Amino acid sequence: REREQQAFSITPQPAPVARILLRGNPLTPGHEVRPGSLAVLESIAAKFELAQDADDATRRLGLANWIASQQNPLFSRTIANRLWQYHFGQGLVQTPNDLGFNGGKPSHPELLDWMAGSLSDAGFNLKLLHRKIVNSSTYRQNSLPNEQALRVDAANQLLWRHAPTRLSSEMLRDAMLSVAGELNSVGGGQGFQDFRPFLRGGTQFYERIDPISADSHRRTVYRTWARGGTNPLLDVFDCPDPSTLTPKRSATNTPLQSLALLNNSFSMRMTERLSERLQREFVSDPLKSLKRGYELVYCRQPDTSEIDMSQAFIARHGLAAWCRVLLNSNEFLYVR
Repeated sequence: REREQQAFSITPQPAPVARILLRGNPLTPGHEVRPGSLAVLESIAAKFELAQDADDATRRLGLANWIASQQNPLFSRTIANRLWQYHFGQGLVQTPNDLGFNGGKPSHPELLDWMAGSLSDAGFNLKLLHRKIVNSSTYRQNSLPNEQALRVDAANQLLWRHAPTRLSSEMLRDAMLSVAGELNSVGGGQGFQDFRPFLRGGTQFYERIDPISADSHRRTVYRTWARGGTNPLLDVFDCPDPSTLTPKRSATNTPLQSLALLNNSFSMRMTERLSERLQREFVSDPLKSLKRGYELVYCRQPDTSEIDMSQAFIARHGLAAWCRVLLNSNEFLYVR
């Protein structure tokens, strides 16, 4: 940890002077090359207007400003397509990493242009576009199949329904923490670790751990990644390796996922915490406790048959086991 703090406290050093190598020969350097982008892209200025000895952080900032410039229409289209993919499971363009000539064509080009324009006009405020999408009639459609529509458009390219989408691994962990009343919503700062690093024979290794603390119950976006320190619950739900490009996540269905939700130590602990929360909120009214469980996990009230089955199950196996069933259901795992 001390080494990491020292690394972040190092004073930025000027980047070395870059020169054109004549005929690619490092022994015959030519004129200096200043920080900049591709001059072939005529719609946006190629020069960053930075000093030749600008440090690495300043150069990265110059590149970021160039990419997110108002004169770069591809940026807003790409982000808008990613947001649509986030909510619907697939983007309006099926190749989110390539919106050029070699990529896929948008299924709704006018809609993509409108979202990109709205995003740009709002100063790239993502929350505004998120709100527009989730309040749209397209997003609020049910997920029920239609035989005639399936014959015409089985892939749902025309958005005739809201296809069920499974929660991502990070969303699943955060949702379990939230319904159990354990989510630490503090933002920013240093991330938490679910591994313990150690040295053996001069090589760095990572031991998996299951930390139990308020800090480790922060949102999964604050989890510190280590290539050798994987998380069995996140991995089994297709959490990608951050060292690889993953424009669109895979969504597999395997028995290991059910086993992880049933037996993973984190899952077991969250079911216990959810049970304790329900008992704490409704000590003397089991029926209200049951209804509150449905409200927390499914965002709805149970019907009569569900109440009868739940009461019979709780009487036989206990409230904690019932909470375990709730968190293992498809209704909790999928957005419909």
